[in-house]
Amino acid sequence: MIIMAIDDSNAYVSRQHGAEFFNGAISRYHSVFPFITRLITHLCAPGFCFLMGAAVVWFAASRRGRGWTELQILQKLAARGFALFLVGQFLENPVVLAQSFLKGPAVRLATMSMPPPMDGLPSYWGFIKMSNLGVVMMACSVLLRFGVRVWAVAGVLCVAATNSLLPADGAVGPLWKTILLELGLSGHMVGVYPVIPWLGVAACGMCFGYWWKQRAGSSPALVSGLGLAMVGFAMLVRFAGGWGNLQLPRDNSWIEFLNNVKYPPSLVFWTLSVGVDLLLLAALMCLPGLYRSAKSPLMVFGQTPLFFYIVHLYLFAVTGFLFFREAAPLWVTYPVWLGGLILLYPVCAWYRQFKLAKAPESLWRMF
Repeated sequence: MIIMAIDDSNAYVSRQHGAEFFNGAISRYHSVFPFITRLITHLCAPGFCFLMGAAVVWFAASRRGRGWTELQILQKLAARGFALFLVGQFLENPVVLAQSFLKGPAVRLATMSMPPPMDGLPSYWGFIKMSNLGVVMMACSVLLRFGVRVWAVAGVLCVAATNSLLPADGAVGPLWKTILLELGLSGHMVGVYPVIPWLGVAACGMCFGYWWKQRAGSSPALVSGLGLAMVGFAMLVRFAGGWGNLQLPRDNSWIEFLNNVKYPPSLVFWTLSVGVDLLLLAALMCLPGLYRSAKSPLMVFGQTPLFFYIVHLYLFAVTGFLFFREAAPLWVTYPVWLGGLILLYPVCAWYRQFKLAKAPESLWRMF
């Protein structure tokens, strides 16, 4: 959550949000600073989706221990997924689409960001992060009934479809294809996070959650070993070129080597990102108790993720309008980001205390 806020601060304040689309609309970076700013935030979306899949498995195991039936578990997860979808449609979409109003005459985005493929119609609604996570969670709640082998097969099939079935010319298909796989601006909808690619990441996360439970929580060494294996695999696929990349490097620089397709996530993109995420997870498991205390920002923000996400979007959007006439230099992103975290900490700490005081079945706990 903390790292993700860098990307949104950058999008609203400096308006230098990168683009990594499968159809060739990939930002070209001519210096290290803007690329590193974008690169570190690539850990977020795959990490959220992968660990959401794991959390579905852990949630089900916890509720079975409390005597819940499989139907109750499915209903709870499906309801939570639908709630995420509604949050995406009614709280996330308006503020994300409002970014278009910030692109004033002095914005310097010519080489930083390009739109996804489009059919020429204006966009009125979106299928973005929260809508995608909600639908993927509902799909995971159904997969939960079938066991780890089916999860693995589903993950492999989704990854194979993502890296094999995208149109070679990048043309926009009908709306249902935009939602499921191809992304773009189609039928008044901007679709950036299609379901099938991210379901593949989440299904693999479910397998990870099962693996974790079978090993009584798993040690940092096992988690870091898996992370290193995923990073190594991603490097091999990138070096080999071809299938699994969606777009090859445009030159021999290290920036182009690491500048991979995110929309939808190529095999290289998400395995590299999740591999690093697992290395970080192993490191977090070794932190002293101070960092896991009730007052730690890691715990406060980590235990109010949806609340944090929505509030921080509006906070940075309002801040962005302070720079309406001219986008701020990139370095301004970082003090704005830090200031935003300082403002969000007491608000999220209050909400965390409020939420945890409610019964497990409370609607507030869902958020």
